[in-house]
Amino acid sequence: MRGKAVEPPRHRLVGAAMAETEDEVRADPNAPARRDDHEGEGATRGTARMEAFADGVFAIAFTLPVVEIVLPDVQESGTELAGGLLELWPSYLGYLLASFVIGMYWVHHHFSGAIYRTTGHWFLIATAIFLAAIGFIAFPARVIAEHLSDPEARQTAAVYWVLSLAVLACSWLLKWSVGRRHGQVDARLEPSYVARLNRRYVLFAFLNLVAAAVVLVSWQVGLAVSSLLLLSLLLPPETPRYHTEAPIVEGES
Repeated sequence: MRGKAVEPPRHRLVGAAMAETEDEVRADPNAPARRDDHEGEGATRGTARMEAFADGVFAIAFTLPVVEIVLPDVQESGTELAGGLLELWPSYLGYLLASFVIGMYWVHHHFSGAIYRTTGHWFLIATAIFLAAIGFIAFPARVIAEHLSDPEARQTAAVYWVLSLAVLACSWLLKWSVGRRHGQVDARLEPSYVARLNRRYVLFAFLNLVAAAVVLVSWQVGLAVSSLLLLSLLLPPETPRYHTEAPIVEGES
């Protein structure tokens, strides 16, 4: 006599079905992110709080350099005031340099908000390092602006400036690399697009390191290369490419 087939308990069937559904959801790049998506990095969160904090740092860093422009102490005539204001040109130059660097990095950071989808522990640490570099860059800008006309000090000032820009570029690459490696980059993006973006950031950091090496040999050439790299930040990044339809812009419906 053949025995009756034993069916597995219902709770096991339900559990297996839920696990299968969960795996399918995790494999779907369009599925909403979950708090436990990145094991070992605390709770996975969206990018809103990180972007809000970063925007605050950028805003403060963008504003502070103007504080270094001190009104000249003139008590007699308007002619002396005009001369005193003209003598402040190193302060104006320092403000313009700092504003340009901070402003251009903010533009690209704003763009990257559409590239990252989540944040995790190590990505936030890398972001904090990058923001620390942003907060510091106004000081080297002031150094080179105030010593560029001094034949004995401008070489040291140029070296300090170019090295500071190289550190800033590397901190941007660090943030990008950590985010990419730890799964913070939007999985809906085409891998070829992400690869092109990666090449752009690696090349930018590498060329900044080249400029830092050159400036130690010839400060004029190193400063020129570094300046061209800064101007390259004016070029817009490539429009994102997605597997399917692009996500809706935040706030649109």
